[in-house]
Amino acid sequence: MEELLMNVVRQMAEYLDEEQLDRLQNVLYIQFHGKKIAEDKYELQNTGTDGDTHKVKLFVASKKICGRQDNTLKQYLREISSCRTAINKCFDDMTVMDLRWYFGMLRERQGISMVTLQNRMRYLNSFWEFLTAEKMAKENPIKRIGTLKIESTIKQAYTSRDLEAMRLSCTRTRDRALIEFLLSTGLRVSELCSLNVGDIDLYKQEFKVMGKGRKERKLYVTDSACFHLFRYLQERMKKEGLTLEQLSEKPLFVATKKPYNRMTPAGVQYLLKQIGRAAGVGNVHPHRFRRTFATDLLARGMRIEEVMVLMGHTKMETTLIYCNIKQDNVRESFRRLSAA
Repeated sequence: MEELLMNVVRQMAEYLDEEQLDRLQNVLYIQFHGKKIAEDKYELQNTGTDGDTHKVKLFVASKKICGRQDNTLKQYLREISSCRTAINKCFDDMTVMDLRWYFGMLRERQGISMVTLQNRMRYLNSFWEFLTAEKMAKENPIKRIGTLKIESTIKQAYTSRDLEAMRLSCTRTRDRALIEFLLSTGLRVSELCSLNVGDIDLYKQEFKVMGKGRKERKLYVTDSACFHLFRYLQERMKKEGLTLEQLSEKPLFVATKKPYNRMTPAGVQYLLKQIGRAAGVGNVHPHRFRRTFATDLLARGMRIEEVMVLMGHTKMETTLIYCNIKQDNVRESFRRLSAA
């Protein structure tokens, strides 16, 4: 417990002064005094009669073979366990009506969005597809529920004005380097946080990253991003008393205070939200930089097949979800082609 609380304090050291940190530490110790913590377990408990645990283990094993990452596997397990607990029946006995009740309960009582509901249905559908393929279930009841009607909304990329406002709001060299690096590469936040300094070839302005499904791809760094990244690394060498060679073994982006821990996805999300708030830009998060990256490349004339490679997608349809086709480009193309 003490180690957990001190980890919280250390991670907040970047954002709070000494008095606030001391207050936080006192509050944590008071609130958690006498409490015990246990790690969440998403595995189903074996009843010894229905074999459900065995089915789930086989399903997870099949997903591991397909290269699914640990976080994705946890989402599968969490949803399967939640469904079984709520309905309180073994998988063989679950009916379409049981599942309709379950999804209705999620929607009405818990108030989850239709998009979230669709994702949770997708996890269960994948599970039952596996069971039917392996002859461990007669049918997939999820298929009989039908598709959800979800209102299509266009998620917007950052405008040039948004980006300039965020750049001007960066008070630290690290923050500006992080923003420029995200814009230059379109990285997922988990990919960003996994990089070390030595992974980046500053001379060639390129690097390789391991993405979803353990798929490696090569990405490139713009002159602007490389300039701000090098400034940030020079600052770190001076602050941490390291040479560039020694720094190469360290994380690419770290906290601004000792012990200079690697930034986490949650830490990056919090940082960007703070920058957005200071800049007066709403809905600032890492994935929106990824959308802006794809949209900007398309607007500059890059073929969508090439954008797909940089994004690490295997299907063009996935890439299209991230791309906003600018209306100005549509208008100009229409006028140019209609006049031909």
